[in-house]
Amino acid sequence: MATIAVAAAACSPSLNWREVHVGELTTLLPCKPDRATRPITLEGETVNLEMAGCEAAGALYTVSRIQMEDAIRAQAIMIRLRKASLASVQAGSIHPTANSGDEHSSFDVQVNGRDPAGSPVQAHFKWMMQGQSAYQVAVYAPSLQAGQVEGIVGGIRFQ
Repeated sequence: MATIAVAAAACSPSLNWREVHVGELTTLLPCKPDRATRPITLEGETVNLEMAGCEAAGALYTVSRIQMEDAIRAQAIMIRLRKASLASVQAGSIHPTANSGDEHSSFDVQVNGRDPAGSPVQAHFKWMMQGQSAYQVAVYAPSLQAGQVEGIVGGIRFQ
């Protein structure tokens, strides 16, 4: 099913799906990503956030990774990242998806909220653990379409 959605989304002239690697995670983005690593503070702790992201067809697509010295610290950071991400979009309603797993190793939600300018935004977040790294895959748009989410989330795999 996800393959069909990815294939359908790939036919859109504004989307050019390609593989992107961030740490051990590989997924699909619909455009050539910009990359950056920057320090962020999560509940008083400063960590380095590695990110790849791009904008296409009215949506912002991002893949982020925070690597820690051990898996227990990475799990704690993933929980803090989840809180900060939901706060950043002023999440008013949060809807876990059917495949969300458990909140300690993998968790998917779709939210309705507001962007920093106060405009309505929908976001789909997926947080995952892999070894000593916490990952976040996200899509933000005024109104999310299934192909936008399935393309990036359905293409996730670990090396």
